[in-house]
Amino acid sequence: MLQSTNISAKKSFNSIKTLYLLLAIAGSITPWFWALQDPTALVSLPLFFQRAFANNIAAIFASDLIISGLVFFGFVWVELKRLGTSRWWAIAYVALTLGIGLSCALPCFLYHREKILENDILR
Repeated sequence: MLQSTNISAKKSFNSIKTLYLLLAIAGSITPWFWALQDPTALVSLPLFFQRAFANNIAAIFASDLIISGLVFFGFVWVELKRLGTSRWWAIAYVALTLGIGLSCALPCFLYHREKILENDILR
């Protein structure tokens, strides 16, 4: 009975890991597609924020993303400690968030987390 549960859990881990991996790929391509439409905003931080907060609708998305990113950084810090994983990974997720975007960093983190949980369950 326990063995069938492990097989079911393994299938569940594999399918969710695949989804996270696909979302990480999409999350790494999509933001840069839009960013490269106007590369001048990428070389000037004031211009970037001016465009990010250009109107009320853009400000909604920008402020939501900034707050979500900060929450993500805290979640990563706590979750890596809980999983007993090196917190050096947190630097990688912060770099992914700032370099590509939260849409890439979050699914990458969740993929990594599922791998850790899968290894712990299957041991």
